[in-house]
Amino acid sequence: MMRASQPVSINGIEFDALISEERELTAEVPEYVTETGYTVSDNIVLSPQTLQMTLLLSNTPVSWMEHAGESHVADIIAQLEELYLSRELVTVITTDKTYQNMAITSLGIRKNTTYGFSREIPVSLKEVLQTEVKTTTIPDSYAKSGSTGANAGTAATTAVSSASSSVGTGGGNASGSSSGNNSGSGSSGSGSILYNAGVALGLIKD
Repeated sequence: MMRASQPVSINGIEFDALISEERELTAEVPEYVTETGYTVSDNIVLSPQTLQMTLLLSNTPVSWMEHAGESHVADIIAQLEELYLSRELVTVITTDKTYQNMAITSLGIRKNTTYGFSREIPVSLKEVLQTEVKTTTIPDSYAKSGSTGANAGTAATTAVSSASSSVGTGGGNASGSSSGNNSGSGSSGSGSILYNAGVALGLIKD
């Protein structure tokens, strides 16, 4: 087996050995029925790739002797925890591929009697898809209204308020006039009845 030319690293943090690596590519496929001959590729959504690795840290590594040191494991674990808490996108370099714009979704620190003072570091990462933002000029015609393309202008709220006031005043006058006329009619009617009664009783001479 060929020796790795470089150690696995996450944002420059190097590890002593790569125990396992698994890359997964998934896609969301439509579940509804499609017609025969219909192209469904436009409806298949490719999901961001994921990466799972199990890495090894040791104070006395065999492969990368420059990593040796009593506090090597503790120092690297502290850097990993700080990187995880920062929520920054990271670059992962493995023995055969480089992954960019990766987010750490889980980070483990595994200790067992088999490895002694060494630590297994299971880590899961997920790619964050990015796009570029572009600005464009909107044609002047989009700011126009109607088929003529004339400026839509603003609403004249003052005229509407005056009209409403006039209507309200007119309504009040009409109501007052109507009430007055009705009162007059009532008085005239009452006067005629009393007058006729007085004449009939001989109290009023016609």
